[in-house]
Amino acid sequence: MIPEGLRKRMLFLDFWTRWKGKTVRSLRERGVLGTVKRAAALVKRCVTDRWLLYHLSSPWDRYMDKRFDRRFAVDTAGLLDLPELKFDPRFRHAVNYRPTPRPVFFRMLRRLDVDYSSFVFIDFGCGKGKVLFLAAELPFTRIVGIELSSKLFRVAENNLRNYLGPRTCNAVQLVCMDASEYEIPEGRAIYYFYNPFTAEVMRKVLENIRRSLAATPRETYVVYFNHVLKDVLDESGFLMPIKQTRLYSIYKASVCADAN
Repeated sequence: MIPEGLRKRMLFLDFWTRWKGKTVRSLRERGVLGTVKRAAALVKRCVTDRWLLYHLSSPWDRYMDKRFDRRFAVDTAGLLDLPELKFDPRFRHAVNYRPTPRPVFFRMLRRLDVDYSSFVFIDFGCGKGKVLFLAAELPFTRIVGIELSSKLFRVAENNLRNYLGPRTCNAVQLVCMDASEYEIPEGRAIYYFYNPFTAEVMRKVLENIRRSLAATPRETYVVYFNHVLKDVLDESGFLMPIKQTRLYSIYKASVCADAN
């Protein structure tokens, strides 16, 4: 076994060797000013998207999730691997549960720069409901959480009854059903996805949204966190990306008429 002190020195030397070479190349290609600007951009990225991505499963993130639960009398923390997701054919397209970090959620919503009071907020795959409670701090017209798992749905229902946090919107509805079968309501909307299901279901949900918008054109946004299937949304034909980072993608719908 390598002694701890020696291991740390080896890691430092490896880090220094790699970044020394990159720094020399950058100075040669960009000059001093260009290198400083490049370094500043890297630092900014590290303390924003990369930092958040790293901390999604970090002890700090888990601590903050549990703190949220203790403070507001709910149960939303933790990663949940549901057996029903593996053995029930209905769940073959579902993805395991994980709560959305509070700072990430509000950071994404601020990117929209809209009047929330004229929008409905819909969370596809709401899990235990944490995002619904975060959204309730904003003045949405209505908030809807859609969840396929009856186990998670019951937890979300209990959380909704017990939640002691701030609420600006009190019209919060939970629906236990397959997201691909959910009838898209009329009105301006913000649709939220935290990588809730596979590409097959995502395409069905997006097609339902597209048809609804084609029938009744209106201002609509899609916020996609942990955008594993970003290519599916990029190729949808009616969603225009307005912000994409390493953590999330935000789209605005551009459907004006039915193409069929």
